Amino acid sequence: MPTSDQPSTPAVGPSTAAAVLPAMAARDLRLTRHRSAILAVLDGADRPLTTDEIVERSGVPTSTAYRNLAELVDAGVVARVAAAGGDRHELAEPYSASRHHHHLVCVDCGVVTDFEPSRELERLIDREVAALLADHGFEPTEHLFDVRGRCRDCQTG
Repeated sequence: MPTSDQPSTPAVGPSTAAAVLPAMAARDLRLTRHRSAILAVLDGADRPLTTDEIVERSGVPTSTAYRNLAELVDAGVVARVAAAGGDRHELAEPYSASRHHHHLVCVDCGVVTDFEPSRELERLIDREVAALLADHGFEPTEHLFDVRGRCRDCQTG
């Protein structure tokens, strides 16, 4: 049991754990204490987090966090968002309580902001992607839409 000066390690909730276990099992990954802590932090985040932020919030050692994040990305449980200053991570959409979203990514400072597209934009993206890929016999299973540019702070700074 943790002492008063030793914080407890966060643990992923039972519904998220149940959702991610099949994807993890397909890659022979167990839901260890460290993976549970990483998933708990990502599940509670309101935006994609850097590895340093995940380490700080989870208490997982840095090298362990990097290794586990790579394995969770390979399993499709965690999504990586490429950004200036290093990748960010978030719980993959099928396992997240948050709604379908896309990202605004600042190419200067690396901040990543989630945004929910309108239904009209989603229909347009789906229609255009389907038409583009139909000629190639490719069936999309999802789409990612990241808009890269400069955030307000970097424009004025």
